[in-house]
Amino acid sequence: MKVALTERQADVRALSTEARAVVFEVLLSLPKAFGAPHLHAGLGLRKLHASGIWEARVGLGLRLVFAFAADTLTLVRVGDHDEVRRYLREL
Repeated sequence: MKVALTERQADVRALSTEARAVVFEVLLSLPKAFGAPHLHAGLGLRKLHASGIWEARVGLGLRLVFAFAADTLTLVRVGDHDEVRRYLREL
């Protein structure tokens, strides 16, 4: 499984260095968590949209939104709960 970033990742660049490190740590742990419920329980991994949009938690206030298609995870957005809800309304 591959992990990819979208071209527009201003939301990741806006994070502190520590938060950015945690985001990438969670992102890189996602491929082995798919299909292993005990591994992804702590990540809060869940499907958000029928088009293959998923969410994973990064701590208490931050979420990763990513697309999963053709054996590739693509980071779409990083934000808090409200930012993720706004993004889903735009789909």
